[in-house]
Amino acid sequence: MRVAAATYLKNFTRRNLETRLCSSEVYKEFRDQLAQALLRVEPAILRVLIEVFRQVVEKDFVKDNLWPELIPQLKLVIQSSNLISPGQHPEWNTINALTVLQSVVRPFQYFLNPKVVKESVPQQLEQIAAEILVPLQVTFHHFSDKVLLSPDGTNLEYEQLLLITCKCMYFTVRSYMPSRVKQILPSFCKDMFRILDSLNFNSLIEDGSTMKLKIAKRCLIIFCALVTRHRKHTDN
Repeated sequence: MRVAAATYLKNFTRRNLETRLCSSEVYKEFRDQLAQALLRVEPAILRVLIEVFRQVVEKDFVKDNLWPELIPQLKLVIQSSNLISPGQHPEWNTINALTVLQSVVRPFQYFLNPKVVKESVPQQLEQIAAEILVPLQVTFHHFSDKVLLSPDGTNLEYEQLLLITCKCMYFTVRSYMPSRVKQILPSFCKDMFRILDSLNFNSLIEDGSTMKLKIAKRCLIIFCALVTRHRKHTDN
């Protein structure tokens, strides 16, 4: 029933987002309530509602740049979520929060104005990098330690967080290179090398190592983007 309701909301939003059938105040309340709900729902509902959120983000934050409070609020949520700051806000799920971040940064994987020669980094992406991705690098290192020091498959939550963070980083650098990301590249790349170095291809792949292989694949994709798009930053 809840999945069906979430699916109805997704389809309703897709049909009516541009026409705005309600006042701006009601719409903003809907937007805020949707963002709050994403932090608490179970995975099955999250997979549906995140598509609703993605539509809202692409219009309000990326295209129109009319959601200035989004990044400061998301930064607070991530820093206070259950796996990063246990005990502060146990109702804020870290996996959900980073999934929200992934949806926010996803549209920037492509140039917003591809016909513009040497398009500058969008201000929104610079803000994401400065306020969220730079502090998140320390967390990425911490989670990497937890995963690499444990047997495969015993820290699935942290492995999932590593994968989502890698996806966020990939979407960030696939086309653009925010100025603050340059500062964390050495540390971030070092952790990715550690993850790749931990792989063992001399034995059969077990179910518990599947997630780590996905993380490693994403690390390689990031390295490819860095070399092909941002060679001058990666050669140093």
